[in-house]
Amino acid sequence: MKIFYYLLHFLCYVTFILPATCTLVDPDKCSKSYGHCRKRCLKQEKQIDICFSPSKICCIERAFEK
Repeated sequence: MKIFYYLLHFLCYVTFILPATCTLVDPDKCSKSYGHCRKRCLKQEKQIDICFSPSKICCIERAFEK
């Protein structure tokens, strides 16, 4: 019975929560928005999307205010 509970929880997460928090982009689209697909963002960058490449995220420079 626990297997069905975990399966239902996983399916709800994949169906509703994951698409609402981020989108999958290809590296070209990330580059066009002046970002880079990396494993980790640098301190001066923020994560905007998840790349199609395995375990890589699209990072873009933060706009600092003076």
